Amino acid sequence: MNLNVDRTLCQVTGLCAGLAPDALEMDEEGELVILAEKPTADLLVEVRHAVRSCPVQALSLTEG
Repeated sequence: MNLNVDRTLCQVTGLCAGLAPDALEMDEEGELVILAEKPTADLLVEVRHAVRSCPVQALSLTEG
């Protein structure tokens, strides 16, 4: 699985980083940083929760 962010949709609310702090974080400039582009099995539960919770559907998981 690949974790992706559509930067044209992302409003950098930080909600996702709070839900999946081992996979996503906000940098010092307020940009979303993907820490785990290919989340491990132990991260998938929180990553899926972050993807589902994104208020603008900017996050996605794709096969690959």
